[in-house]
Amino acid sequence: MVDSKDGARDYVGIRRSLGGQSLGELEAEILDVVWDLKPPVRTTQVFKIMYPKRELSYSTIMLTMAKLARKGILKQRRTGDKKTDPFEYVPNISREEMGLALLNQVAKHILQKPLYEVLPELCGTEEGISADALANLKARIEKAEAKSKSKKG
Repeated sequence: MVDSKDGARDYVGIRRSLGGQSLGELEAEILDVVWDLKPPVRTTQVFKIMYPKRELSYSTIMLTMAKLARKGILKQRRTGDKKTDPFEYVPNISREEMGLALLNQVAKHILQKPLYEVLPELCGTEEGISADALANLKARIEKAEAKSKSKKG
């Protein structure tokens, strides 16, 4: 993820993928705003943040957030019991999880192998890997192994 000239986050032309669902540019921008806010988030909050940067209509943002909910990326619920009550949204996936999914997608697309197969090569660079980074990596591997064993058992 790179910041573009206008300050917007740019995903270098790669469409993010989650369970076969790809995200368009506007969906990714809205998701970034939702992650930055404290959930639950309402459409009006997203609109107030995005409008000065991009003069989008309220209904465009509302429909895009509903689309993200249909894709399962946002959780959507009414603020009250009436059909006229507005929706509020909570992310179903964190920015970190989405970033990892993106990295895995890039590794599969460009290097033709999943990220976990690329990691040893990344760690074996000329600079090597620091003791702290190596300890962190070992701890994450142990955590993943424990999680995998608990799912099987």
